[in-house]
Amino acid sequence: MHMIDRDEGFTLLEMLIAFLILSTALVVANQSISSSVKAFSTTKDIRATDRLASEIFIGHLDDGGAVIGEEIGRSSEGYAWRIGRMPASGAASGREALRASVSVYNPQGKLVRTYVTYFVAPNDEQGNVDH
Repeated sequence: MHMIDRDEGFTLLEMLIAFLILSTALVVANQSISSSVKAFSTTKDIRATDRLASEIFIGHLDDGGAVIGEEIGRSSEGYAWRIGRMPASGAASGREALRASVSVYNPQGKLVRTYVTYFVAPNDEQGNVDH
């Protein structure tokens, strides 16, 4: 006849140690996944804002390549944007330099990036710059 050995199985201490190891591994995995999701979201915002800023700059250039006017808007994806221009200091050409910028905000209202470019004001616009 076969005798039952009462020492088979795991002790309570072994089970607690196994649970502790498993819990630690799950916490590390959760943090890793959370970081990956955040990085993906940030990358998605940057790609969308790069494309949108390029479209806005192109849509707001006059025939001489200068950014015209100030405007705000919202893309179909929900990104808000603002384009504007102002005089830039340090113009060496004798003509007024202008600073044009496009700021893009994600759908939650957080600033993702501001894109800046500089150009020389057209002759007919010297001293008559939108602020």
